[in-house]
Amino acid sequence: MIKKVSDALKDAGGASSDYQYVIIELEGLDRALKVVAALQPDHNNDSHLNAIRGMALSCQLPLRQFLFKIQKYEGSLGAIPSSRSIPRNARKAKWAVYIADQVQSLRAVIAAKVASINLLLNVQISYVLSSSTI
Repeated sequence: MIKKVSDALKDAGGASSDYQYVIIELEGLDRALKVVAALQPDHNNDSHLNAIRGMALSCQLPLRQFLFKIQKYEGSLGAIPSSRSIPRNARKAKWAVYIADQVQSLRAVIAAKVASINLLLNVQISYVLSSSTI
């Protein structure tokens, strides 16, 4: 735990960098899931596309809950951190000890769903391509 906290307090590569990378990753995933969830089915693919949309929606809830949870770290770990070093260092330590592991858990939960979405999208693409060549 001491090593985690020590690493987290570094200005470069510490908790601030980790937080900023996580925010970029999760917000990008959230935008992609919104696009997938907004896909409109037609009479040929309604059940398949609804399955894709449902899977995207099932990812969005835990993702948005986690983004809301870590929002309080923005002032300390964001791109423009506050100048007060004691609360900032406390947030860095808390990120390293508690939240970083939760990021990994969230990734594990979402990774399986994203893999399913990718598989379903690939099947849909194959269907559309085979239908257009006939």
